[in-house]
Amino acid sequence: MEEESHGYFEQALSNFARDFAYGGAIRHLVDHGYTVDRIIREFHYPLSRETIEKMVERYLEEKGKKEKG
Repeated sequence: MEEESHGYFEQALSNFARDFAYGGAIRHLVDHGYTVDRIIREFHYPLSRETIEKMVERYLEEKGKKEKG
């Protein structure tokens, strides 16, 4: 059980660090009309395409909820 929670903590810490380092910049670029492809092509972040796509999708979902509510 302790090993499972340790893995969960490591993943959560990794996600937090990645969002802290790149999340704000990626959200800013999305607000200025950048697509995932353009972000990858122009900025060469050391993140996988999947990670950037998830960050963009999550941001757009949250942004959409705020605009509706």
